[in-house]
Amino acid sequence: MIVRIRASRVFVGLCVMGVAMAAAPMSLADEQPSAFVGVAKCEITPETPIEMYGYASRRTESEGVAGRLKATAVAIGKNGDLAGGAGPTVLLAVDNGSVPRAIRDEVYARISATHTIRPERFVLCNAHNHSGPNLKGMASIEGAHGEHLRQYAKLLTDRLESVVLEALASRKPGTLACAQGSVDFATNRRVLTDGRWSGFGAVPEGAVDHSLPVMRVADSEGRLMAIVVNYACHNTTLRGNFKQIHGDWAGCAQAAIERAHPGAVALITIGCGADSDPCPHGTTELCEQHGTAVAKEVSRLLKEENWTPLPGTITAKKRFLEVSYTEQKIDDESDRAVVVPSSSGGAPPRETHDFETFQITTWAFGDKLAMVFLSDEVVVDYALRLKQEMDGSRLWISAYSNDVSRYIVSKRLIAEGGYEVRNSLSTQLTFGSPEALAPAMEDRIVEAVKELVPESFGR
Repeated sequence: MIVRIRASRVFVGLCVMGVAMAAAPMSLADEQPSAFVGVAKCEITPETPIEMYGYASRRTESEGVAGRLKATAVAIGKNGDLAGGAGPTVLLAVDNGSVPRAIRDEVYARISATHTIRPERFVLCNAHNHSGPNLKGMASIEGAHGEHLRQYAKLLTDRLESVVLEALASRKPGTLACAQGSVDFATNRRVLTDGRWSGFGAVPEGAVDHSLPVMRVADSEGRLMAIVVNYACHNTTLRGNFKQIHGDWAGCAQAAIERAHPGAVALITIGCGADSDPCPHGTTELCEQHGTAVAKEVSRLLKEENWTPLPGTITAKKRFLEVSYTEQKIDDESDRAVVVPSSSGGAPPRETHDFETFQITTWAFGDKLAMVFLSDEVVVDYALRLKQEMDGSRLWISAYSNDVSRYIVSKRLIAEGGYEVRNSLSTQLTFGSPEALAPAMEDRIVEAVKELVPESFGR
């Protein structure tokens, strides 16, 4: 029997335990500078019609702008060098469905030309917005539509470089702190019939993560500079019939937070919400409703004094988790392909390589907070499992980081089948038989995260 656990219940106990373990909370006015921080924000809204990300049935270009798109950078730490000092850490949040890895790598290369930033200290978080430009499909789109996307890609690359450089240039003494709240508009979207996937819908009893971890960035005078928020929910309030550019609930949350706290910038990162949708959905008014819910919870937390101060020194690690393809053999009697898990690495189905990679980056702020950044579209089971097997009150788990190309499904979803499983890395690696991948992707990723995060975060 599969047991679904709502994170809002799990975290009641975990947060109580975390408060007891953490240092004595401090108010914003009491904190002393402990970090070197800089923030910047820029406009990345396309000004011409452009093909939009997500929803395969939508093949026309956008028809105007209903909401602006932004990119925001937070830089933490002083300059270093590859031989000695760790150097700064940069979090770049982008209102886009999926910034291609090539663009992310180009931005990093440009920044690295003038600043020593180690690869594990540069993370790009996609909002996975389904009402923005379709940069991920750019290579396969020809004609005028493809040219419009390529022109936008050049503009975006330049803007992302500029906003990171501005954040680095604006660094000054400040403070970092974290707290945890919750909002409840994310709902599991996988409808089951007799234990098998039968379509999309709202499943209130399904697995979901309602936790809302928040990081507060302030200057040495206590003035709020930035708010970073993480929530596990698809940015799909607006559906395939919507044909205007818009930032969906995450864009509305940024705007609402910034209206409530003038002078501060807001960043939204997306957690393991690949099987969670906003509920209700369908209109820009509902985007505003969900964004306002996030902003109100942030304001509530800012009025409290139960914030955990964070050190400005970050221990960063990164791993490309290599996962071999399984072997494919032909059954002579039935003349069909049989998938056999390989203990020797697997036979390559392509000439170029015989494995795929999954990116994991971790940032540890002493023993106060561990931020885990996972690539691709990760389902909620990963966050729930990690928070149960480790000290969940001190974990921040983001997906859609650095690259977004396929679903990362759990053993639960593989047993249920359906859309996410059909489009998953597990299915790709096993020629359509994800259950044949041994050990499962879930076990590989969870164990890798545990190895990268300091032991002090274990339960």
